[in-house]
Amino acid sequence: MQPKRTCFFLVLAFQLLAAAVVWGDQQVIDQLGEEIKAAQSPTARSRLHIYRARQYCQLKDWANALEDYNLALELNHQGWIHLERSGFFMVIRRYELAYEDARAAKDEVPTLAYEADKVMTRSLAKIRKEYEAQNPQTIIMDSVVDPNRKTRFDVAAEQGVFATNAARAGRSNSRRRAARKQREVAAASSNCGPGKKTVRRG
Repeated sequence: MQPKRTCFFLVLAFQLLAAAVVWGDQQVIDQLGEEIKAAQSPTARSRLHIYRARQYCQLKDWANALEDYNLALELNHQGWIHLERSGFFMVIRRYELAYEDARAAKDEVPTLAYEADKVMTRSLAKIRKEYEAQNPQTIIMDSVVDPNRKTRFDVAAEQGVFATNAARAGRSNSRRRAARKQREVAAASSNCGPGKKTVRRG
């Protein structure tokens, strides 16, 4: 009974901890909402929307996170916000939008080119993978095959390549058989001599 009771209390403790984390995140979100209302400048409000979007991401509340990212860009159109939102789009698997945001960040702020290029490369790879999964390649024979056409195998057969290879393989097998026979004879003769029994073979 003791191990079961311990297990139950451990599960309960983890659930309470998770609830406390969510409750703590929600408190932060509520506080940021109050600060957004009180903020005087668009730049300050934009930054607070970014902070709140990050909190929503921790709760996997993607709709509210996206709304905050959009509001942040409307209030203060900056390349780094485009870049952060492109990372958000990668997380929610909106790869086309991630590519567009990363490109906008690169165009607006050239110093962000390195980070933006990484997002663009990853998003293009994901887009290509999704496209190939939805549109698998198929081979369609749209030409008539001539049954009388001569292939390279036909030419090789005419030139006796296959016969030469077969003869070569036969000679090799003959040599191996002869070597094996010699070894057997040598082994049989080594058994003859003083104090040794003669083994008769075959």
